[in-house]
Amino acid sequence: MIFEVVVLALASTVRPTSLAAVCALVTQGTRRRLMWAYVIAGLMFTLAFGAIVVGATHGIHVHSGKTKGIADLAGGLVALGFGVAILTGRIRGDRPDDAPKAGDRMRAVLDRRLTVRTAALAGPATHIPGIFYLIALNLIVTHNAAIADKTVALVVYNAVWFVIPLAALGVCIVRPAAAPALLESVEQWTRTHARGILLLVSFGAGAALVVRGILAL
Repeated sequence: MIFEVVVLALASTVRPTSLAAVCALVTQGTRRRLMWAYVIAGLMFTLAFGAIVVGATHGIHVHSGKTKGIADLAGGLVALGFGVAILTGRIRGDRPDDAPKAGDRMRAVLDRRLTVRTAALAGPATHIPGIFYLIALNLIVTHNAAIADKTVALVVYNAVWFVIPLAALGVCIVRPAAAPALLESVEQWTRTHARGILLLVSFGAGAALVVRGILAL
């Protein structure tokens, strides 16, 4: 189950608003403070959301083989549906979970109001739980009876989801002058490959979950 959680989290890293926010923050002279505020606030928000879901469902008997099968099947069908929506153009594959040009708008806003408080607000604002997080939470809740196992899976998902902001923070600490050019390259690469990543995760993880769900029923 951890493998599926990691794969779903990887798809969440290509969200353009997050990438645009990080690129805007690392261009500032106070980039280190701004990135600390962004990462801490964002992680606190996403972890709290996940903890609420996990805590609310803990103790409910949803761990039978049939229930797990239904959960896997439902999650797989949602992922496949998302992939089809990207493939047919109903959802822009280069802008997952975001409106068109959302990344550009986010960068424009941050360029005008870059303070520690703004960076802290941008952390949660650019990490609103999307379809992949919800599918992952569905798997975490149904496949783990122990709260410790759920917590580990939840932390793993969020650590992978925030891998780019965390890496950017590390660069800002170790080599701050190199951060803007490095993040610009990462953003450009991500914009180019986002659609392919989303299609691969949606169809790959979706098909695997559907097959596993059917076999468990």
